[in-house]
Amino acid sequence: MRKPLGFSGTIHDRLPVILKYAAGGSVLDLGCVDARPCREPSRQRLSRHSLFRRLCQAHPDTLGVDIDAEGVEALRAMGYQVRREDVETMDLGRQFDTIVAGEIIEHVESPGAFLRNIRRHLTDRGVLLLSSPNPFHAGQGWRIWTRGYPRVHEGHVGWHDPITLAQLLRRTGLEPFEAYWYQPHSSWLKTWKRLLRPYFSSNFLILARPYREGAGDGLPLPPPKTP
Repeated sequence: MRKPLGFSGTIHDRLPVILKYAAGGSVLDLGCVDARPCREPSRQRLSRHSLFRRLCQAHPDTLGVDIDAEGVEALRAMGYQVRREDVETMDLGRQFDTIVAGEIIEHVESPGAFLRNIRRHLTDRGVLLLSSPNPFHAGQGWRIWTRGYPRVHEGHVGWHDPITLAQLLRRTGLEPFEAYWYQPHSSWLKTWKRLLRPYFSSNFLILARPYREGAGDGLPLPPPKTP
């Protein structure tokens, strides 16, 4: 019987976990612009915050991909390696040791096609780090009680929780082997339930590798070693 996906705890920042697996290998960051064009121009948001830029500080050769033309040009102007591509259909002509997909799967129209394309771009011993909002997080309950409906990002077209996403990963040739609850610092009043049940956390991060027959379920590969 397949081992259930276990959680290694709750984190407040994804970057340390990402850097653990990105050491000494090629890195691809999907959805690197990290912007909300309906609220503010991509250039304005990128001037303040970007997971991609933080990742590039540790790994300058990281390649970023995004469909946001304005954001891609802004990052290129800053000197970063970025390509404008559709993550569901892109063909970058190479594979990567580490692929980061932070809060992007809930934006794509065909999650299965997206994950299969990631698998094609991942080396046989590579690692995918995929994070997504948790539809059951405590803040949603607060929002429904006070507003009558949940908070939904204007660019989201689907919800995933760790159970359903783990199933989808396995169907697309990837094997999840580790997971973290991801909880940025927020109001204790709105999120206290997560202290009793971590499943009420805001986001989650799943680590997956290409499925290999006979590798064993739930056993992680060691992170790549720095040369």
